[in-house]
Amino acid sequence: MNFKIAKKYTYFDSAKSSGIYKELFEWRKNHDRMLLEKGSQFRSDKEDFIDEIRNGVGNFFYTNKADVYLTQSFSVGFKSLLNILDSNLKFLLIENDYPSILEQVKTCGFDYALIKNNNKLEETILIGIENYKPQVLVLTIVQYINGFLIDINFLKKLKKKCPQLLIIADGTQFCGTKDFNFEKSPFDVLISSGYKWLYSGYGNGFILLKKKIVQNFLSRDLKNWGDESFSLAFEPGNIDTLNFGSLLFSIKKISDFGISNIENRLTSLSNYAKNKFIEKGLLETKVLHRKEHSNIFNLKGGKSLYNKLIKNKIICSQRGNGIRVSFSFYNQEKEIDFLLTFFN
Repeated sequence: MNFKIAKKYTYFDSAKSSGIYKELFEWRKNHDRMLLEKGSQFRSDKEDFIDEIRNGVGNFFYTNKADVYLTQSFSVGFKSLLNILDSNLKFLLIENDYPSILEQVKTCGFDYALIKNNNKLEETILIGIENYKPQVLVLTIVQYINGFLIDINFLKKLKKKCPQLLIIADGTQFCGTKDFNFEKSPFDVLISSGYKWLYSGYGNGFILLKKKIVQNFLSRDLKNWGDESFSLAFEPGNIDTLNFGSLLFSIKKISDFGISNIENRLTSLSNYAKNKFIEKGLLETKVLHRKEHSNIFNLKGGKSLYNKLIKNKIICSQRGNGIRVSFSFYNQEKEIDFLLTFFN
């Protein structure tokens, strides 16, 4: 995967957008060239191709293609899901979680309780469930501001303790960073965009769901829904073969490279960076003592430092009260060392 941005910049901003790579760019050009030359004939085998995409996503996340739905983004997919859930459900949400989660639950009129986003998040979730008795828990697997990684083993234990709890996850900052088995996970629904760690460009994403569980939480008149009804809810209208074909192309590329190789490389980079950041006192207390962290960090620093980094072609983002950096598998330790020369 040939990333031009990695040669032009010290690129630490895939948590915002990974961009795309040369091979995908060429595939997309060829896709639209065929559309230019063939018009409607170009989509004559559309259904087979869409089925191949679902199958590719399903295989990558170890689930059946019948439980895969295609959506333009996490936000669109989450909204589609909320539209079919029982309006009397009570949600448990985490403060400062991804804004699209919080705002959409509110605007759809669901009852919800909000818990503190602190350094004992798993314990706080347990207390929140005991106190508020929600039917639905929604969270991001990796927090977008600081890369805080939820303990999935904790969620597995929680699911055993509370089997009637519907757990919905935003996987946008997670999917593509680890070898992940959806069927063995504690999540009943996982929704993700593809433009970050799946390197697929904008306008594509997916919904993975365990339909037999989700059906118990649907609106009363929808409880007998079948596959076709779910398709109509999640995939209305034509499906864009360019954007979703890009998702399939990237999943194949990642699989060829090896998702385990990517996971190992990101773990190595993140551990190296975390130790360096701790030495410099750049991390918030919440992250310091976690056994496992993601490949995203929020460093202490203001606007002037951020501008200095950008001027020196270190691409990152301002998030919360700090500067967010995120590492891809093509990054190098020497780039992290270069970043640290700007922090006194």
